[in-house]
Amino acid sequence: MNPATKISLSTIRLECYGPDVGSIGTGYLYLYQFTEEEFIPVIVTNKHVVKGATQLKTVFTVIKQGVDVGEDGTADGEERFPVVMDNLQRHTFLHPDPSIDLCVILLGATLNSIREGYGVKNVFLSNSWHVGPDLAPIIRPIETVIMVGYPSGIWDEVNNRPITRRGLTASHPLKSWNGTRQFVVDAACFPGSSGSPVFLYEDGMFRVRDGAFTPGTRVKLLGTLWGGPTVDAHGVLVDKEIPTSIPIGNEKIPVVKTMMNLGYVIHADALNDFVPLIQEFMERYK
Repeated sequence: MNPATKISLSTIRLECYGPDVGSIGTGYLYLYQFTEEEFIPVIVTNKHVVKGATQLKTVFTVIKQGVDVGEDGTADGEERFPVVMDNLQRHTFLHPDPSIDLCVILLGATLNSIREGYGVKNVFLSNSWHVGPDLAPIIRPIETVIMVGYPSGIWDEVNNRPITRRGLTASHPLKSWNGTRQFVVDAACFPGSSGSPVFLYEDGMFRVRDGAFTPGTRVKLLGTLWGGPTVDAHGVLVDKEIPTSIPIGNEKIPVVKTMMNLGYVIHADALNDFVPLIQEFMERYK
């Protein structure tokens, strides 16, 4: 399967609800692999997407195990698998640094509830999708990026598919922006985009060392969108989370264009900070 198809299958649309909270955001599937037999599947999203929520709703597409997924992202015999996850906080690990708006939601129990012989069609990202030491030296300050998610809550509801958007890095994607563990992208960021994975994307030809090119598609996970700069009525710049609040019901979500079409993306290596928390969890339940 082409990497472009894989990343289009890496996300799920999150609806989070609490006593006085309703939000829509993006989550992407990620696998922490410790040994061949020990692995933990999670949903990656932002802390502010799940803040105050006690229940998460989403929909997976499931297929029979062994069925091939085509380059168009479809497979024979697809079925919808709605998920309602209660007691959300019990399943959620928050990033230990309060300044990093990132969390992971344990997914093992949900996957185990799928009927025998079936599995999710979605693609799980992992550490192998990160930019490695061989690629890092040739990454430039300006690169093409792809963001996958649900801006303004929009999705292909019939086919259970996300929206894909294209942009550029506005700062070097591997360097710290103003001393923080994030970089900046030039891309339209709307409510519902929170938690979107942001990928380095080179299609047709991609660069290798010494300025050479090779045919194919290269996609690497650069990080997770969490917010961006806004301009208030007085023209003052303010760094804000991407809004997630939604009205209860089916009303359309109005979007006030105060965003600057710039987004802040937490570096992908921040996902490694969850490893000790997950290992502790695994030891506790052995």
